[in-house]
Order: sequence, then structure tokens, then C-alpha cells
Amino acid sequence: MSNIAVPKASNIGRIETPPVIKDDIKEDEDASQVDLDEAAQEELSEKRRREREARAQALTLEIIGDLPYAEVKPPENVLFVCKLNPVTEDEDLDLIFSRFGKIVSCEVIRDKRTGDSLQYAFIEFEDQKACEQAYFKMQGVLIDDHRIHVDFSQSVSRLSDTWRTATNSKRANQSGGFGGVANLEKKRQYRAVDPDGQEIVIGGVPAFGLAEGSDIPPSQPAMCVMSVCNGIRQAVLAMLVIVSAFSMTFIAGVHWHVNIKQQQNIVGQGANLFSPTQSIRSTCSTNDVGFRLRSSYYYQLQQTHVERSHSVLIHFIPSAMANTFNNLLDRLHLTSKEEGVQASEPTEEELKDLRDIYVKAGQDHVFTFYDGLSTSEKAGLFERLKSFDPQYINEITEKALHPPQSSDESQETRLEPLPEAATASILDSKEEDVQSWYTSGLEYVSKGQVAVVLMAGGQGTRLGSSDPKGCFNIGLPSQKSLFQIQAERIWKVQQLAEKQSGKKDIFIPWYVMTSGPTRLATEKYFEEHDYFGLQKDNVFIFEQGVLPCISNDGKILLETKAKIAVAPDGNGGIYQALLTSNVRTDMRKRGVQHIHAYCVDNCLVKVADPVFIGFAASKDVDIATKVVRKRNAKESVGLILQKNGKPDVVEYSEMDDATAEAKDPKQPDLLKFRAANIVNHYYSFRFLESIEDWAHKLPHHVARKKIPHVNIETGDTVKPDKPNGIKLEQFVFDVFPLLSLEKFACMEVKREDEFSPLKNAKGMGEDDPDTSKQDILNQGRRWVQNVGGIVESESAPEETGVEVSPLVSYGGEGLEFLSTRTIKAPAVIEKED
Repeated sequence: MSNIAVPKASNIGRIETPPVIKDDIKEDEDASQVDLDEAAQEELSEKRRREREARAQALTLEIIGDLPYAEVKPPENVLFVCKLNPVTEDEDLDLIFSRFGKIVSCEVIRDKRTGDSLQYAFIEFEDQKACEQAYFKMQGVLIDDHRIHVDFSQSVSRLSDTWRTATNSKRANQSGGFGGVANLEKKRQYRAVDPDGQEIVIGGVPAFGLAEGSDIPPSQPAMCVMSVCNGIRQAVLAMLVIVSAFSMTFIAGVHWHVNIKQQQNIVGQGANLFSPTQSIRSTCSTNDVGFRLRSSYYYQLQQTHVERSHSVLIHFIPSAMANTFNNLLDRLHLTSKEEGVQASEPTEEELKDLRDIYVKAGQDHVFTFYDGLSTSEKAGLFERLKSFDPQYINEITEKALHPPQSSDESQETRLEPLPEAATASILDSKEEDVQSWYTSGLEYVSKGQVAVVLMAGGQGTRLGSSDPKGCFNIGLPSQKSLFQIQAERIWKVQQLAEKQSGKKDIFIPWYVMTSGPTRLATEKYFEEHDYFGLQKDNVFIFEQGVLPCISNDGKILLETKAKIAVAPDGNGGIYQALLTSNVRTDMRKRGVQHIHAYCVDNCLVKVADPVFIGFAASKDVDIATKVVRKRNAKESVGLILQKNGKPDVVEYSEMDDATAEAKDPKQPDLLKFRAANIVNHYYSFRFLESIEDWAHKLPHHVARKKIPHVNIETGDTVKPDKPNGIKLEQFVFDVFPLLSLEKFACMEVKREDEFSPLKNAKGMGEDDPDTSKQDILNQGRRWVQNVGGIVESESAPEETGVEVSPLVSYGGEGLEFLSTRTIKAPAVIEKED
């Protein structure tokens, strides 16, 4: 089912006006007699222009058969419902909406090929009043965990389908007419009389009612429609068509079942269709089924033959409608327009210059197979090699494999916890302090000063999925993905800020950093889910950088003869990516001052946490980080501490047993080093403004991997069974030691409320989908019980939780409506009722 909206004068694009008919001329003559001031005249002129443009677009839709007539209006008893859950069926909507009145039809629109829901529907009521009531009452209602959007339908598809069916039936019976529908037949033919008294028929044949071969006076603009139908060879008789003062466009739309070669043949014929008495300026190409011709003289359509089985539609239309028509053809895939510019290999001079750079760096082996590549492969390899500085690659590889010893490292390493002045703990902070941080954090949000950066470059390979990890469904009752959960938390913070400040339209920009393999899939996923209720303009998806993979002897590896083996540059690549993707520029334009950055695989992350933002801002630091308490001395986690007087992260493997097991002198029941890093950070924007000053100082780390590559000597692909090379990466916390302790802070939060990593495949029992799901359900159960609600379950203990939607509560607030409720677990709370 296709749904085509009727163009409105208020929202159409700017195009040239169609031929002026008598009514328009009369209006202009009447208007010229009125003594209006300049502003009023301008307003009147603009109004008329819009009306003419609206008619032009509607006429275009009529010409191609998408509208029965240009003045058709959408029915007033049909609702358009979108943002549906894919599982919602026709019967579900019928049951829900039928309380407003009798429903004539209810249809969820589905993909014709797969049958999957396209997540929108049309509901037709018998009574217009019932339709209006449903519109006002159902806006934003949750159906199957999705907050729907309701509007009055702008589609005339059903009316058009009825018209086409009736038309075809009549024609089959040789009855003529337009389906026997009187008002459609009457409206279908737009007739007017031109100044010279000649009748003009737009949409009928022949134009002007002239006989074949007749001359058409130059003063009369015209539209001719001809069809060359399937069957034996047919001749299109010579016709004379006058263009007059209007630019005309010739469009030959070849049906999509004709192959490219056939299209080119037809275009070749089309190029000779016109023999002007004056020169023709044409923009014809063999890849475009179209020509633009401009002249004020006669064009003669010569006798032309079209091969059997070709179906060609030729229109002469005013250029006021040309752009609209071409766009429609493109959308219907009736043209063969190529996307982008064809790749071209570099010039000999460009190639020599780049090769010389790689020769000097001892990496010129990457050109071994260049001469045997195709043009597109040469272009691709050249562009990739041009993006790297091989000498810099050599330098960072050498530093990574043989780190230079600093003056500090020549002495014994000193490890100490961060000073108390730089730390705070939600576990034992005063309630008034936490509330103060929360209030100030929301205030920064309401001022538009808070942004969120998500590090989401990983794929769900370990989870058994090839999709980006953020798309993964951990098995919650709502079936929400990580991306959706986090988007809804952002939405809720916006609502909380609006409630506190009394302002409207408060937004938190969300910058999603992907990797090369996940970017397109991430963009598609967000588009398919309508950005999970966030505004598209406030979601910025960008890509982190890559570095070449290096062999054990320091050579850049080729993945194929035409492709460099590359790998993402680690989550520490975020700093350079903020520059190259213009994210920092966008932040600056928006007036952002406080940034929350986190990893996608933390299912409990409090995105844009007002408490954290308020805490960091109150300390006036450049970087702050969240930590959770280390479970025990043997837990394999990195620790936030001070190393030789600088904030740093020390991995568990870098600590001896005595240090790891040391107790806090002030709290002997706690470990001395217990601040476990969860990659959850705050940055001041002023600090990100200085990236150029320190990004080059960040170290690269070595990850030894089994890297498939091409053997330079034989050209064969090698799949190693043991590590044969290294991947270079940076860590996001490598920047910490560049700060003084005064500009660094740390907040300890509850693990059960804020940290549940998703690392392993289902069934591992730790950091897997089951544990992540249970952590969310357990959190929801605690929230319900905290307000006095009762949670009961007859199921297994692991199914006793409650999923509280972020749309309802961000951190346990606003659940008082559950204080007297008994909830049967497992359950989902998606709205207040």
C-alpha cells in the first residue's frame, strides 16, 4: 500500500510556476486595480505564488497517476498512527481505538516483501467526530511499550486505489470514463481558455484538441503526453510542439524492468527525437533517461521507432514541475542516475610523491601489487595510504614496542589513593550534598551546557552477534536494546530539567562514536527506530580513527593486494576523533561546558547523570571519573589512584599481591586501593579545547594479534595460527597523568546501581546478558520496594525483578504511584497508571 500526501501550499519546495490560466490572469488584473502598500502587495504576490506552486505539484502527481485529480483532499475520518512497536497487530489497534467509535478499517502497513511491520498504520472511523476524539486522547499513549504519535492522515492512497480499480474495470468493459465516478471524471480534466480563445486541456489528449501534424500557434504553452506501449514496432507520428516563453523539459521514463543497455538504446533514439529550427542546448547523457531543452521556437518530433517490449512515457511539462517530476522518478527508481563521482586513479606525479614518502620510511612494499589493480582499487589504496604518515607510524610503533624510560620510572613507583579533597562517595556523602549536586546538574542541563559522548565502536562478536554492541537485546521483558535504554535515560533527564526549570525544549546533544565496521549499521539502527524519541538534530554519529596493523618486524600489513590491514585506534582515539569529526566545533556552537563520556556496554550507566555533572562542576576540575568499590583483592580491574603524584589508572596485573591486598588505615575493613575504573568520565569543555596541545603525547599500547594478510612475495592470503603482528591502540585514561591532582576528581558510586558490564556470551555467568538483565530487574525491584510497593513472584528467583522504564524513572524518583501496589514479577512499568 503506497501512501502519498497531498501537497500543501505551506510546505512545498520552491519551483517555477506552471502556465498561467485565465483565473490567475483575472486575479492579477483585479489586484492591480487595488491601491495596496508595498508590503501588502508583496504578501499577496507570495500567497498567489504558493497557490500556483501547490497546484503545480498536485498536477504532477495527477499526471503520473498517483492522484485521481489534483484537487483531491485526504479524508477527515482517517488517523495516521506511527512509532508503533513491530509486534503490534491490526487487531490490537482496532481493540484500543474502537472505544472512540466504530472503525471501518484498521491496517498496520507492512513491507511487501518480508511482511514486517513498517511501524505505522491507518485507522478509518465511520464517524469524523470519533476520529477527532481519538486524535486528542491517544497522542503519546504507550502501546506495546512504544509511545505512539497520532495525526490526521494526509494520505489519499485508499481513495486513489479505489479510483484506479474502478477505472481499470470500466476500461476492461470498454465503458470509458474514469471508473464511472462522476466527480472524479469531472475533476480529472482541468480546462481553461487561453487569451486567444483556444481551449487548453491539461491531462487530456491531444493538447489543444489539435489534429496530428497541425501547427500550434507560438503564443500557446502546451503539455503533450504520449505513450509508446508494449507490442510491435510502432511509429510516433511527427508532431509540432511549441515551447513559447516557457522552458520545457523532456523526460523519458523507462520502466524498471528494462536493463541498462536497453535504456541506453532508448536514450540514443531519444536524442534524435527533436530537430529544432534553432540550436538546442541539451544536458543528455547515456546514464540519464532525460533531456533538458530550451528554446523559444518550434521543435519537431520526428518519426521514431521504439523496439518491441519497451515502454516509454514522454511528457512535455513546464520546468516549474520538472524538479518535482525528476525527484519522483528517482524515488520510484525509474532513472539510472549514478551516485557519487567515478573513482579515478592518481596522476603519475601524485603517485610518485606518495611512493617517495613511503620509500623514505621503509614501507614502500605497500605498493607491491599497485600496478595490477583496477582503477577503483588504485584510487582506494592511494586514498588510504595518503591518510597515514608512515614515518609517524614507525615512531609510535617503536615507542610502543620499546617504551623510553622516563626519569620517574628510574625511581621506585609510588602508589597512593587519591587525596580526600578530590574524592566523594555516594555511599557515605551527606544527603544535602548529593541533592545540591543533583540540582546544579539539572540547572546546567536546562542551560544547554551538558553533552554526552558515547564510545560505541565495538561489535557484539563475543555476544554472538555481528551487529554493533549497542543494538544488542539483553533479554529484558521490554526487549529494549542498549541504545534504546540509554536514549530513554537522556530523554528523561531532559524532562527532569524542564520540570525543575520550567523551561521547554531542553536538549542534551548525544555524540555517538562508532568504528568503521559499525558506523553504517549504527546509523541505520538509529534511523529505523526514529532515534528512540530524541530529535535527530541532537544525535551526532561519528567515527573513530584507524591505524595500520604492523608485522612483528615493523612492516605495515596488507589485508589484500588493494587494501591495508587496519584496526580502530582504541577508545583513546576519542580525542582526535572529536577534532576530525567536528564534534568539538558543534559543542562550541551549542555552548556546551560539561561533557559526560561512557562506554556502551554498561547496562546500568546513568547517562548525563546530574549528580555527577554537579559534583565535577563544583570541584572545578577538568576531568572527573566514576568508580565502584573493588569486590576483592583478586578482582581483575584497573584502579584509579595517584602514581608518582599524578592521577592514573593501574591495572591489576601491574600490582603485587601485597599492594593489592593492603587495607585502608582509616577503614580497616576496606581495601586501600579499591577505586575500580568503569570508564565513566566527565570532561570540562575548556580541557577539550586544548586537545591539540597534548594529544600527541598520549602513548600507544601493543595488542599482539593473529592478523590475516597478503604474502608480499607470493600474493597469497595468509591466515596465521599464532600472533604474527600488533595492533596499536590508545586508552581513554592515558590523558589522566597529564593533569595535576587539583584538576582531577573521583566519585564512588554503588555498583548495583551504576555498573553492569556486558562482556561475555550468554551462559558464562559473569558480565553476560543474563547478569546484565538481572541487574536491571533487581534495581527496579529495589526502587518499587523503596516506595512501599510489594513485588511477588511464583517464578524462579532470577525472575523476581521489575523493569522500570527510564521514561518513567531515571534513578528511582517519581514512583510513589506504586506505593500501595502489588506487582507480579517479572514485570515492566512503562507508564504511570
